Amino acid sequence: MSLSEPNTHFSVFISGIIFGIIFFQSFISAPLIFKHIDKKNSSTYIRKVFPRIFLIIPLLSIISLLVSYFQSKFYSTDLLIVCLTSIFLPLICYLLIPSTNQATDSGNSKKFKILHTVSVLLTFIVFLINLYWIF
Repeated sequence: MSLSEPNTHFSVFISGIIFGIIFFQSFISAPLIFKHIDKKNSSTYIRKVFPRIFLIIPLLSIISLLVSYFQSKFYSTDLLIVCLTSIFLPLICYLLIPSTNQATDSGNSKKFKILHTVSVLLTFIVFLINLYWIF
């Protein structure tokens, strides 16, 4: 990666936003919500926020990829991996949401734990790969 490329700065900026979104939601917002708000309201909040996050991250990654491509035809394997990972893994998480919610609503804690763990791991991969791209 050459930081002299203007679009590389943009891609790093976008990765910083993605990293920040995941960090804020995972380590600040969600823990505070679960600690200070009753279960019904915290569940409503989480069910409204996470789908949006899982759609915003791919959108930002697509923008980063397109800007990189159209500004200077600059591509690196690293940028491509970061963007594709940040597009597809959150979309998988998004697709898991209905099953995860259904498992919660039906009291199927085993299914919920599996789906939630998959979602957390995929999100953590996106978190780490964007952290890598920043530095």
